Amino acid sequence: MLSAARQKALMRRLGMGVGLAILLAVCLAVLWPYMLPPSVLDHSLSIRDDNALIAEVELSLSRAGQVFVEYENPQAGKFRTALSKAGTKHVIPVVRLRAETTYSYAIGVQDADGAAQIAQRGEFRTGPLPGDLATVHRRAIGRSSQPLILTSYADHFNDYIVFWDEAGEIVWHQAHDLVEGFADRSKLGPVNAIEQKPNGNLIYIKNWCCITEISPLGEVVRQLLAGDEAGIPHHDFVLLDDGRILYLSDEKTLFDDSENGGEAEASAIADALRIWDPESGHVEQVWDSRDFWDIESADQWDLREIRSSALHWTHINSVSIGPQGNFILSSRQRQQVISVAADLQTIEWQLGGPGSDYRFPNPSDRFYVQHQAAQLPNGNILLFDNGAKRPASEGGNYSRAIEIRLDDERRSAVKAWEHRADPDIFSPVVSGAARLGNGNTLINFGFRKRLDYQPLTVLEVDPQGNERFRVEALQLDRYPNTNPLWFRAVGGIGSIMGEAMLRAPAARLRTEAFVPDDQRYWEAAKQQHREHRLDRYRLLHEASVSGDLGTPLARSTFDIHLSDRALIYLKRPCDADDTQAKFFLHVFPVDEGDLPPGRRRFGFENFDFPFAHRGEFLNGDCIVQPFLPEYPIDRIRTGQFVSGKEPQWKAEFALDMPAIRHPPKQNVLDGGAILNHYPAHQGSVRTFGNRVLDFF
Repeated sequence: MLSAARQKALMRRLGMGVGLAILLAVCLAVLWPYMLPPSVLDHSLSIRDDNALIAEVELSLSRAGQVFVEYENPQAGKFRTALSKAGTKHVIPVVRLRAETTYSYAIGVQDADGAAQIAQRGEFRTGPLPGDLATVHRRAIGRSSQPLILTSYADHFNDYIVFWDEAGEIVWHQAHDLVEGFADRSKLGPVNAIEQKPNGNLIYIKNWCCITEISPLGEVVRQLLAGDEAGIPHHDFVLLDDGRILYLSDEKTLFDDSENGGEAEASAIADALRIWDPESGHVEQVWDSRDFWDIESADQWDLREIRSSALHWTHINSVSIGPQGNFILSSRQRQQVISVAADLQTIEWQLGGPGSDYRFPNPSDRFYVQHQAAQLPNGNILLFDNGAKRPASEGGNYSRAIEIRLDDERRSAVKAWEHRADPDIFSPVVSGAARLGNGNTLINFGFRKRLDYQPLTVLEVDPQGNERFRVEALQLDRYPNTNPLWFRAVGGIGSIMGEAMLRAPAARLRTEAFVPDDQRYWEAAKQQHREHRLDRYRLLHEASVSGDLGTPLARSTFDIHLSDRALIYLKRPCDADDTQAKFFLHVFPVDEGDLPPGRRRFGFENFDFPFAHRGEFLNGDCIVQPFLPEYPIDRIRTGQFVSGKEPQWKAEFALDMPAIRHPPKQNVLDGGAILNHYPAHQGSVRTFGNRVLDFF
């Protein structure tokens, strides 16, 4: 039997053990949540109002942590967003999405040790492409070796920057908005060269307007506008290693043209190189074509063209950096490739055109009105030979990518490699060719002179000339007498916003034979598109005959009706002359801050359009239907142009039209809801009386 003293000592030890156990339990209870990854308290997913191909996941965590989103569609692939910074509140953009496609998604949470767990799952569906891109019919065969291809698309009304995936599907787009001081689109060229910076931002140049940097979410980061200091940016630029941008600039000048029967002070446009430092805003001119060539000399005369009431005598359309730090310039008018020394003080050599330092032993190796010249690491010159003005003795009008070897010892230039499409494609302007990191070549036939059933085409070919990938596209609903353009295509891009591909898309099986440039295919596609539009107009016509359109807002040569966010211009009956009508449409917002920057000084947004672009002659009647913007509208002014200064008719009326109200963002808990969160007039179903119209 233990003594009383030993019993007391034992009890003290037992008490201490129990106390320690209780303390440990309390500590574990407090620390246990911090030993596990944070949990998701709530989250929601929505499609951005301004871009139906960008989703946003908003979520809250129980404590600070890092998150990512995995998302998948079997035909589009599986991806994971970049890991966020640590925090409790997160907004995760989800990009690289196809239009009108359903994706499953999962939210992942990562702790400090790098362990990750999936916290929530759900589904979402993207919206449609904007109208101008939606009517571009595309077909593709093969699969590009490039995860993403960056290009631009321009029609009469809009310029878009576009990413395609390896199957040729559009997975990102951004329209170029007009900027303050450049409201007249007719005086501007299209978006041309585009490059991606290491941080994912995009730099692009819009001819004769500006150089713009945007984020992958479309936010303008910086912009350099044409002016006295900047000159007139155009065509191309190079991202220098120190972050500065070297770009082509038009320089207005005067020269004595009297000996050629012209004016003593004739206007001309020369080319220069300038460097812009985006951080400081400083611009410096570093090279001027007038220091090397004389516009008044006789050998320049047949090279010049008149543009904007001025002689444009060099028309340099590309600049790139060669293996020795030299600058390679392509002069369309001189039909010449030039190497400028790295110090920009001397011309090292000229290839083709007047004063060429190399001869062509084989005349068929010569190039004509070329674009996108670059010097490869082996010293050869790769360019897109547009072929305009090519003599019949050398094959006439066709376009190709060509690689030319320069023999300094013999001072000769010979073809080392070329690729011509099969069948031949003639693309007399724009276009480009670029050598990819794997040795393949990306070739962009960006213009077709007769575009009725002739698609724009991008090819990826291997060194043996085998086509590995082809995309053809045709704008099925375009302004008459205008030809859409694709500028150069850019490969070598792995992600849009740091996302990673976890699984490649499922291969697509083609059930029909792919015949390149198949006229019958494109005729059928165009007719199908027209029938789709006619179905919509037939319903409108039925509504007008039955009186469902109601009383017109305005009566004129064309009566004007309003349905939802669309105006309907109607004439019953009409004749062929009415189908030539051109309308102006000015929309005045409640808040001028809703306007694009370039329109704010006018106080309204301009949506002028011709009947031939949007209208139909149906059952002896004329119907045309433009859509209105989504912001709150105060009033509208519209009318019909005639040849004189005064319009044939003009109408103005007030509208109490609020902004489109989108479905509210919904929480997606435990993965249940599919959210369709995009503008109602883009691809949604609307009612008209008791009829349903499917606007595509």
